[in-house]
Amino acid sequence: ATHQAQSVTTTLLRTKEMMQQELERVSTLNTTINDDGALLHDAKEEHVGMGGTMKGAQGAMSKLGRQDIRDAIILRCALVFYWIVVVYVLWTRI
Repeated sequence: ATHQAQSVTTTLLRTKEMMQQELERVSTLNTTINDDGALLHDAKEEHVGMGGTMKGAQGAMSKLGRQDIRDAIILRCALVFYWIVVVYVLWTRI
């Protein structure tokens, strides 16, 4: 009976040790998951912040495109005006 009680005690101690190791492993895993969750949250916040920056950049690019078209129109009008003046000068001299 003493041998059997000692065997049961040894088995229970081994079980307790295995449960303690498993608890430590799960605790470490939980910490890792929490850290990864915080990292993902920060990445999401950064991504959302970049969305606003991208919209601002897109607006600036659109404005520059419109300004480029306006400049091209002004240049063409200036060239037409130049040639009208050249033709007028030549017409009045001849």
